[in-house]
Amino acid sequence: MENERRFTAINTKIRVLNGKLLTDEDFINLFNCKSIEEIASYLKEYTNYRIILERTNTTGIHRSELEKLIKKYMISQYEKLFHYFTGEYKKLFKVIFMRYEIEDLKIYLRAFLRGEDIYTISDMQYGNLNYESLSTSKDVEEFVENLNGTIYYPTLKSYLDEENRKMLFYMEMSLDRLYFENIKKQGLRLEKKDLKLFQNFLGKNIDLLNLEWMYRGIKYYHLFPEELINYTIDGGYKYNYKDLKQFCYSNEEEFIRKVLNSKYSFLFDTEQDVDLFMERRIERYIYFQFMEMYRKGKMDITVSIAYIHILEYEVRDLYSTIEAVRYGLSLDEGKKYLIRKI
Repeated sequence: MENERRFTAINTKIRVLNGKLLTDEDFINLFNCKSIEEIASYLKEYTNYRIILERTNTTGIHRSELEKLIKKYMISQYEKLFHYFTGEYKKLFKVIFMRYEIEDLKIYLRAFLRGEDIYTISDMQYGNLNYESLSTSKDVEEFVENLNGTIYYPTLKSYLDEENRKMLFYMEMSLDRLYFENIKKQGLRLEKKDLKLFQNFLGKNIDLLNLEWMYRGIKYYHLFPEELINYTIDGGYKYNYKDLKQFCYSNEEEFIRKVLNSKYSFLFDTEQDVDLFMERRIERYIYFQFMEMYRKGKMDITVSIAYIHILEYEVRDLYSTIEAVRYGLSLDEGKKYLIRKI
């Protein structure tokens, strides 16, 4: 009864917000645009993204500026749900917010370590990051020092002596691990029914992330099994520590064979480039899990969790669409990079 009271108003609000998500037809129309400017104009004229673009002159708009505005829209939709939550539930959704900070940190780290241009990713202070100081960092060492005082600093500082290629791998793994450790800890404070549901879909996410990291660690970085197991995340849906250890002590061929004989066989059972599309396959699997959760729509935590992630995946698909149009890809080619199926 308490859960029903808690989620009646929240679910009603989410149903309204969900009705404003982009459709497959919108994405087809976006793929038919000839430039970033046309994409911005379409979003401004025909979609709910107009609320963030209405005061923006889209003539000649740059990709980075449009992507910042799209992220700002996502955060604004997310914040509309905040005041509906109280207590441990509000704390949980604040932890989920870490996902966006961590993704921003990964973008910066990749740019520094790959010698790419640095630009301000966000001008929104929705967390504890000082984006101005991060964007003006001269190198990765200064970037990490500018995180001093945040929970990310000790996680990243210990890898500064690694060579760039491994440094990025270790840092990204450690950031993801930090996120899941925090969200698992906060999830334990939910009511029993919500905790079980939460652990179910979180566990599948952990399973897939572990498989991705182990595969990359074995194939590209040739990590020792003992080192690899130290970076895995516990709390998975299907795999316990013993299972993960067996994966870590496998060679590449054995690893693939074990995955092909599991419920996650879709990671390798494909004619497409396995390495290029692995992350997208993982995101697509999770996306459709969330779509199913949303459709079932009960008076529990699932609708809220599902909507937040569905919106996030919409934004990721928008970024992919912008890149596809930027490089002149056709709809048939570009849709391969989308999480949703068109």
